[in-house]
Amino acid sequence: MSKLSNSKKFNLFIFFTMFAKFSVELFIPVILYKLNYSINDILIYLLINFIINILISIPTTILGQKIGYKYLILLSAFLFTGLYLIITFIHKNIFFFLTVALLSSLTNLFYYLGRHFYAGIILEKKQMGRNVGSILIATVIASMMGTLFSSFMIEDLSFIILAIIVTIIYLIGIIFLFLIPYQKKKVPLNLKEVHQNIPNSNKLFFLLEQFKTIYFTLYPLFVYIYVDNTYTFIGLVYFVTGLASIIFIYFFAPKLDNENNNYLKTSAILLASILFLDMLIKNEFLILIILFFEGIIIKLYETSVTDKMYLMQGKMEGSCYFLYMEILYNLGRILIILFMLISQIKLRTVLFICIFFIFISGFIKLKEKKAN
Repeated sequence: MSKLSNSKKFNLFIFFTMFAKFSVELFIPVILYKLNYSINDILIYLLINFIINILISIPTTILGQKIGYKYLILLSAFLFTGLYLIITFIHKNIFFFLTVALLSSLTNLFYYLGRHFYAGIILEKKQMGRNVGSILIATVIASMMGTLFSSFMIEDLSFIILAIIVTIIYLIGIIFLFLIPYQKKKVPLNLKEVHQNIPNSNKLFFLLEQFKTIYFTLYPLFVYIYVDNTYTFIGLVYFVTGLASIIFIYFFAPKLDNENNNYLKTSAILLASILFLDMLIKNEFLILIILFFEGIIIKLYETSVTDKMYLMQGKMEGSCYFLYMEILYNLGRILIILFMLISQIKLRTVLFICIFFIFISGFIKLKEKKAN
């Protein structure tokens, strides 16, 4: 394994850890719904997650600088196990509800702050599109295999056995991260400087981009309620979109390294259009056909967004930059969920609103750095 490049080690870390995470997190809204939690309850669960993320993001970054981000990600593995196990005992009870929300928030924040930090170190700016594409391919393969694995096993195996299996897979992935050399260092968390260096148009885009996150968080629940109320079909949905995504990323991602190419507007419009079509169709076979093309467009959009997000870092220090972005992301998600709770709108309407703002986001022009 010592002969592997750092980028390959990082991709293996991504694959194994995301396999484990997709095995659990994708189904949490569905699990809560099956336990008779309402749509509003599930939105409140998400809201609690995002609020906790903002409250602990700064202490988490300070801890990551002090002990090293790889240890923070290692800690997320054990929190992840706790999350999986506590789901087995969850009842219509505020204590368990808040515990699941807290563990989910801590697991994700510890993981993603560390993941983005290492990505900012490893990714070569001259081949950003190709490198981001390889990360997304690793993520997509993991999502395909993780959701299929969990969808077939979640009703046949006990949660305790599944928890042991996915934790082992998670820890295998972390081993590859520990093989990547890095000298930890502590730098001042100057969020004001990062804020000043990011153009307002970029901030607005990434706030609106969170509608995509909310859409895909709630989409499995939509499939379960309106299309097919089985875990297996949800797993099949993500297998089909994942297969299409891999095919497309392999050919498309390198083109992002050409500075003259900007697919963000096109991909946002196409994504909103195909998501809208998906929402109108109930036939399972037709949905799977649409989802194949949707998988292509999703990764066209996500590759474009991720590429811009890493390029936008420029010379800003990784800890400060990704901390700021994490706060910005969660602020956007909180505002979206609050609006939906106050409006008391149905799940289908929630998703249509998300689609509308995904479309709008495509018309916001991103800049790599703020003009002086």
